[in-house]
Amino acid sequence: LAQAFPLRRPVIAHLLVLPRLSPRIPPAMAPRTRVLPACLAASVVVGAVHLLGRGSQEGAFVTPNLRGEAAAALAAAVVAGSLGAPGPASAAATKFSVFGFGDGASDVYASIDADQKNPYSQFSNPKDRLYKEDAAEYIQKKKVALDESFKRLEKAPYFIKTKQSENLKSLLTLQLEMMRQNMEYVTAKGAPGYRNNDESTPAFQKANAFFQDISDLNVYGKSKKWPEASDSYSKAMTKLAEWKTLVAY
Repeated sequence: LAQAFPLRRPVIAHLLVLPRLSPRIPPAMAPRTRVLPACLAASVVVGAVHLLGRGSQEGAFVTPNLRGEAAAALAAAVVAGSLGAPGPASAAATKFSVFGFGDGASDVYASIDADQKNPYSQFSNPKDRLYKEDAAEYIQKKKVALDESFKRLEKAPYFIKTKQSENLKSLLTLQLEMMRQNMEYVTAKGAPGYRNNDESTPAFQKANAFFQDISDLNVYGKSKKWPEASDSYSKAMTKLAEWKTLVAY
């Protein structure tokens, strides 16, 4: 046949080989046929174990229904609160106030005394408050501080004579501000906000003139104009003595 039909040699060879390969199963198909039964068996085992475990757990211990118990407790609390609360007729009505007008109990203006002249001050009125700005003890404290300032001011002639410009400036700078505050307290008989700041009074005018001479002394000391500095110091001491007489120091 091969010699008679030379062109069909591959076909004849294929026909001769094909009957021997047809009964065999491809190697790739064998694992697929074994995976499906294995998966079914595993599912059955897991389902049986789950059912057995659930039955034993329900028989041994019953878990509480937390969501249901919480809802029941909340409902009981609401009922108890409604029974204990006063009725609408006996309950106090909420009061409001707008910018101090009204009877609002929680309003900031409700803490102000009724006889307070200043609607923005929460302090007591002058007749009932504990602080008395013109009390003798406060005036005496200011006078003690002023005595210390006046004592240090007596060093100014020595600094002028020895031409110590920086020491004179330091002396006047350290003492000038506190001395002014204390002299104004004694002059007006009180602290700022509690006194009459009328600077047209003789005592106030004398105090301001004294501080003007002290300011001139400081300027002349910085410029090292010692005769003018000495003259300013003498004028300041004269006005200080007059001020003490006016305020009964």
